[in-house]
Amino acid sequence: MAPGKRKATVPQLKAELSAEKETNKRRKSAMDEIVKEFICPISLELPVEPVTAEDGRVYNRVDIQKHIDTAEDDNLRSPVTGAPMGPTLVSAVQVQNTLHALIESGSVEDGSAERLKTFLATRKKAEAGDTEAMCDLSECYFCGMNGLHKDDKQAYAWCSKAADLDCALGMAYKGFHLYRGRGVDIDIAAGAALVGVAAGRDNALACYNLGVEYYDGDSGLPKNHTLAKYWLTKALELNQDDEKNTGVDLRDIIIEICERKLGELAESES
Repeated sequence: MAPGKRKATVPQLKAELSAEKETNKRRKSAMDEIVKEFICPISLELPVEPVTAEDGRVYNRVDIQKHIDTAEDDNLRSPVTGAPMGPTLVSAVQVQNTLHALIESGSVEDGSAERLKTFLATRKKAEAGDTEAMCDLSECYFCGMNGLHKDDKQAYAWCSKAADLDCALGMAYKGFHLYRGRGVDIDIAAGAALVGVAAGRDNALACYNLGVEYYDGDSGLPKNHTLAKYWLTKALELNQDDEKNTGVDLRDIIIEICERKLGELAESES
């Protein structure tokens, strides 16, 4: 022990520990109040894409936009106060930065943060080069899932990154965007080529897309029920074997459509 420095007594140590616990308790309480202030009044979750509406409240973009879009005639009202309000939404960048910092510091343990935590974790993986995470983000932006609004440009950007890293699912997504012109200038030849490569690697989504295009005679491909049956059958088999072959939430939808179209083909042949 250093000269002149007295050793703390047990009561002193207990008092210091108690004071530290009280400080941490107050700090956590303050953090919880900040978090509660930013919870979206519609979803009751922390916003993934926070915006400020004309009523001055912070909402998650996709949730308040749905409220605005479904308002009858000119009777748009605040979900919180019930007072009339306009449809303008402004990105709440400072709120977003604050929430991201709180999540990354581990200060938020509330269940209302799960959707935001999932998004940030997925984006972090995607930015680090994880192609599965890139495809998950692409699908979420394309479909408007998990707190994100529909954004074809973001969807294309993420699947394009995955495709450039030789990911078959990324190629299937990117090919679809290209030959449909979703989030990018239409390029049927390039899109079909990418989908063909992905299908050749037994990617279920690519096989499904080829089957549908041959069934409908769309996106530059001729109507060909023999090829439609081949690719739809293959897509159905692959989907039943590996749910990761199609993305986050597409597996059941693809199985349903494949079964329906194959049934229609069987009826037309009988």
